[in-house]
Amino acid sequence: MLRLPLVFRLVALAAVVAMSPLPAAAGPAENATLAKYAGEWRGIGKVTGPNPGTVVCRITFKAANSGRLSYTGRCSFSGSGAASFRGTMLYNDAARRYEAASNAQGISSQTVGKKQGGSIVFSTGAISTRYGTISSTLTLAGSAIRLAFRLVDRKGATNDSNIAFRRG
Repeated sequence: MLRLPLVFRLVALAAVVAMSPLPAAAGPAENATLAKYAGEWRGIGKVTGPNPGTVVCRITFKAANSGRLSYTGRCSFSGSGAASFRGTMLYNDAARRYEAASNAQGISSQTVGKKQGGSIVFSTGAISTRYGTISSTLTLAGSAIRLAFRLVDRKGATNDSNIAFRRG
C-alpha cells in the first residue's frame, strides 16, 4: 500500500512541467501568453483512490526577457509533509510549439505543450517511477491553471487528483 507521504511526492512529480534550453526566441504573442502567468498561484485539490486526502500547492512563475517562464513550486498532502518542484517553459519558434522541462523528486521530464482553444496543455504519460506509473496534464487557461494526475501503483491501484490554481 502506498503511504501518504509518497502521494504528495507524486503530486510534485506530476507538476514537473518545464523545459530544457532551446535555441530560438519566441514571437511576441507567445511570449505575452506565457508572461501573463508570472506571479504567485495557489491551488487545492482532492486525491481519490486508496490513499485519499487533500493536496495544497503553490507555484511562483517568473518571466524572463528571453520569453522563458521559470517556476518553483511546493505541494503538501493532508498535512503529512511537502515536496518541491521547479522548471521552465518557453515557446520554441523553430519547432512552432511550447516546450517545458522540470525536475521533482530526482525525476526530470520534458513535455510539449499544445494550444487548445485559448489554453496551453502540457501532458505527460506513462512515466515509470519507483512508486508506479504516473501521468499528468497541466493546463494554462487564462486566469486559471489546472493540474491533473494519475498514479497506477505497482499493485495496480489508482490514485487520481485534480488541482485548481488561482492567483494568490
